[in-house]
Amino acid sequence: MIAPVLIGFAAFSQLQTPVLAGDTVTWTNEAVRAHTVDSLGGESFDSPQLFNGDTFSHQFNAPGSFSYYCRIHPFMRGEVDVYRSLIDVPTVAASGDRPYTLRGRSSLPAGSSVPILTEDGGTAATTTVAPDGSFSAAVTPTQSTSYHAPDGNTVLLQVLNRKIAANPARHGKRVAVSAQVAPASPGQTVVLQLKLKDHFGWWPVAQAKLDKASHVKFTLRRRRGAIARVVLTLPDGATALAVSPTVRVRSLS
Repeated sequence: MIAPVLIGFAAFSQLQTPVLAGDTVTWTNEAVRAHTVDSLGGESFDSPQLFNGDTFSHQFNAPGSFSYYCRIHPFMRGEVDVYRSLIDVPTVAASGDRPYTLRGRSSLPAGSSVPILTEDGGTAATTTVAPDGSFSAAVTPTQSTSYHAPDGNTVLLQVLNRKIAANPARHGKRVAVSAQVAPASPGQTVVLQLKLKDHFGWWPVAQAKLDKASHVKFTLRRRRGAIARVVLTLPDGATALAVSPTVRVRSLS
């Protein structure tokens, strides 16, 4: 996999770049003046002068931290941190006491066991490396917690306990269910579920994203009454982070 780093007028786009052993880092000069990428020890890599639009790549195979700088502008510095297991940084907060799936990649052989450890060294979950090098593990945090794998990076999983208020309404021949999520979570996935006897329980009937005000409105045509609820989920539309109280959707006469 390729990890991009941009070179600006007087700085690299990131001070630290986490990668998996075997990944390649590619630097691209977006500045109007020339720069270089030169190692400061450990693994040797030295680029020629890079002018605007030029790129330089280096593959990192051994775990460790590798510092570099621009030899033309020595104050410009960065670091590549290479791990055997790399957990993706969570982009959505978890909810306390609810399962949350962490995903990542490993350079270990397929079938290898990877424990997911908490900041105090306890084992939160154990997973297995898939043939493509990926892995996933479900953890159940009670509060904001850091997780890592052996010889891996550390990620912080924020826990945010949200509440959902749902309200049904009728609009002509349509039924609407509006919901508000607090604290605000704009852009996150919400699912409308109905309790349907023919599906033996809760069934998703619509999915949407919260707007900038952390609000959503679902509309549907339905002649029969039903019990409804709104569920805040991870982007997969399945892993629940919060559930509203149930509301009754009245039948249309």
